Amino acid sequence: MPYNIAVTSSDGKKVDLHFGHTNDFYVLTVDDTGAWEFIEKRVIPKSIEESCQSAGGCLGHSDARLDSVIKLLSDCTYILTMKVGPKPHMFLKRAGITALESPADIDFAVSKVHAYHLKYAEINREK
Repeated sequence: MPYNIAVTSSDGKKVDLHFGHTNDFYVLTVDDTGAWEFIEKRVIPKSIEESCQSAGGCLGHSDARLDSVIKLLSDCTYILTMKVGPKPHMFLKRAGITALESPADIDFAVSKVHAYHLKYAEINREK
């Protein structure tokens, strides 16, 4: 069954941005074979970014910003990022999104996520 991955990337080719420092996400869909394709680029609403800037900057760690990102990526199973802190990791986990750190080429990172996904799906079938 296909699933979506959100990626923090500056160019759509490599995972190279910290979760809290990105304003947009590349969303990919992955099929059963591990083949992936780009769906769209999703941007965090300006109102959230502006409220962070007026508060002196929240670097992605304010509850409002995290809630906004979770809404934006609610259809994603995974987030691939260069780095994610403990608070965002916890918020994402509660929302059912697994954050994985993989500062690598997107092709390589997606292949590793797919292997993880298949193993995790198999473990859940055994329960």
